[in-house]
Amino acid sequence: MNKRTKLLLRENNEAEKQLSAAAQQILTDIVVYLRTAPISLYRQESVRRDITQMLLDGEARGDDAQSVIGNDYQTFCDSVISEIPPLSASARALTALRDILPATVVLLVIWLIGRLSEYAIGIAAWPMLTVTVGDILGGVLLLTAASGAVTLISRTSFSPGARTSRLLFVILFLCLLAALCAGFFLEQPLFTMHFLLALVLPLLLLFAYKLLDKKLD
Repeated sequence: MNKRTKLLLRENNEAEKQLSAAAQQILTDIVVYLRTAPISLYRQESVRRDITQMLLDGEARGDDAQSVIGNDYQTFCDSVISEIPPLSASARALTALRDILPATVVLLVIWLIGRLSEYAIGIAAWPMLTVTVGDILGGVLLLTAASGAVTLISRTSFSPGARTSRLLFVILFLCLLAALCAGFFLEQPLFTMHFLLALVLPLLLLFAYKLLDKKLD
């Protein structure tokens, strides 16, 4: 994120500490809900700042959160979001790419460690790494599951419950199982890459993440 967003985030974190525990929990649910709204992180933090100030002013008068913003927090958030210009299609695409890059780097590192273990026991030929259909499909499934889990948690932040938890567990379990099966059964090679390129690739993706993170919001 850019400097102004970092500064606003820091200020909001400090301001939130002045709220009561009950108001902090409500504000946390609101922030979680805002995180998947089609607006920039800076605007999300701007909304968070305004709501925090509303809650602080209310508590100074002796009013709780319900008295300040009502009982239906989701409707309140939706009404606020609707007044803010949404991100353009290109900005949303870049934001989604930015958000998925860290998880992609982690998966690449795990995959690389797995391939190195194959070299260690003599299964694969050094120094070329083989990328299979299962590797690509499994990675896509895991990234999709992670993105879906974040969206589900965000969209249900005001109504968490056993049903949502079970649904989240089932989604993650099925995607993980499907990814493991893809890696085990779909061993058709797609292409090969040199070990050194495989080492550099996560670094390049991390660099791309830094650039996007600095440019966006």
